[in-house]
Amino acid sequence: MRREAKMEHLHPVFREKVVSITKLFEEEQLPFRLFEGFRSPQRQQYLYAQGRTREGRIVTKAKPWRSYHQYGVAGDFVLFIDGKWSWDDRGERRQWWHRLHEFAHRVGLEPLSWELPHLQLQNINIRELGRGHYPSDGDMSWAENLEEAIHAWPGDPAAPSVPTIIPERPPIDPEFFPEVEPNIEEEKLPRYRVIARRGLRLREGPGTEYDIVDVLRSGQVVTVAGMNGDWFQVDIEGDGLADGYCHSGFLARLT
Repeated sequence: MRREAKMEHLHPVFREKVVSITKLFEEEQLPFRLFEGFRSPQRQQYLYAQGRTREGRIVTKAKPWRSYHQYGVAGDFVLFIDGKWSWDDRGERRQWWHRLHEFAHRVGLEPLSWELPHLQLQNINIRELGRGHYPSDGDMSWAENLEEAIHAWPGDPAAPSVPTIIPERPPIDPEFFPEVEPNIEEEKLPRYRVIARRGLRLREGPGTEYDIVDVLRSGQVVTVAGMNGDWFQVDIEGDGLADGYCHSGFLARLT
């Protein structure tokens, strides 16, 4: 599963601190970069299985929704040297990692002794995050990404609540939309309408870890060509070709 380091998916408070610590790296010419920020619960589950039910060494102690990465308030900072990522902490490079943690404290981030690259916001509690008590001053790019991850998670433990800055979505009035005339020449695939108020992200694959390729407008009609769990593979052009994946929770079937 893909990692991501998109700044817009980080909580604004953490995002600001990432910018601050990056400036310190540049001033001291330390080759650290943000390797991973937000992490989907599906990817967290995959990483947690490593060294337990899957081959490899253990890389995390946290199950899905028990990692600060899922809430966009943590990041892994790794050396980037000669175009390659490096976790090397031998010799003089050991001091570089010490400087990483010193810089973290300076900008208001908390390192972990057992996971050198990991930095997270100070004074937050994973149990409170799991109850939906998020840091203040969140913005819509962070909140909507977290909302999408919440709706896409079918597993255990239960996902937290959606950030309160996301307005409650009212039920769709069927009289609001006109009837759609069927095209008898088209294959009889189910058609759905987008019911996300601010539009719906179209992704390359069935999960929030995949890149966004387009944003469908509210009310747009699409054809569903296939399913993968809670994700629909959709055709937005009506030409029988799949364009990407959308989460099924934001689509209403046309009758």
